[in-house]
Amino acid sequence: MKITTAYLGEVEINPSEIIQFEHGLPGFEEEKEFIQLPLSEESVFQVLQSLNTQGLAFIITTPYTTVADYSIELDESVTKALDIKSNKEVAVFAIVSLKETLEASTVNLKAPIILNMENKKAKQIILQEDYAIRHRLAVGNKEG
Repeated sequence: MKITTAYLGEVEINPSEIIQFEHGLPGFEEEKEFIQLPLSEESVFQVLQSLNTQGLAFIITTPYTTVADYSIELDESVTKALDIKSNKEVAVFAIVSLKETLEASTVNLKAPIILNMENKKAKQIILQEDYAIRHRLAVGNKEG
C-alpha cells in the first residue's frame, strides 16, 4: 500500500504496521490511523504520519534520548485500553516541536504517546509527573 507523506514523499507501507488511536490524538480526534516511519536510517527521530490527512504528521522520538531517567507509571485504564499484558509490549514516544534550530526545538515530555507494539494500539496520555511540555532537546536546558 502506497501513501503520500508530509515529510518523506510517497512511501510503501505495510498495513499490519498501522497504528490505531481509538480516540484520535488531543486536538486531532478524527485522526485515528497513523504509520510510524523512520526519518532516516541513523536518526533518533521518526515521523508519525496520519493516514487520513496527507499533510498531518508529527516528528516523534523516544523521550529517553533527551532525559535518561524519564520514568512513567501507566494507570490501569491505559493498560486496559491498549490491552497491554507486559512491559515488553510498550514503547513510549514524545512529540517534537521543531524550531529554527535543533537546539531550540522542544519535546513534549508531559504528554507521551504510549504504543502497544504487539497490537498497534496507541494513546497519548497526560502525565501527573512533573515533566515539561516544552523540554529543550539540547540536554540540560528546560523551558516551561
